[in-house]
Amino acid sequence: MNTLNAQTALLLADQNYGHWEPGWGVGPWFVLIPITFWLIVIAAVVLLGRRRRGRHGESTLRDAYARGEVTEAEYRARLAVLRETRR
Repeated sequence: MNTLNAQTALLLADQNYGHWEPGWGVGPWFVLIPITFWLIVIAAVVLLGRRRRGRHGESTLRDAYARGEVTEAEYRARLAVLRETRR
């Protein structure tokens, strides 16, 4: 039994368990991957929100034109401004 414990201890010492060596272990990826993931999620939410807001402005302008509240020239000018500022 002592021989088995001694062999196990030598094996563990040889493999250097519990100590960090360059090239082994989690390294910086353990922190960088979750941060990158959440930055991508936040960026996607912001971009989708901006796109939706821009479409909402176009639909409001389209409704105003349909009700006759703006002329065709005003409609086209305002639509151009909305599309320019959305980019």
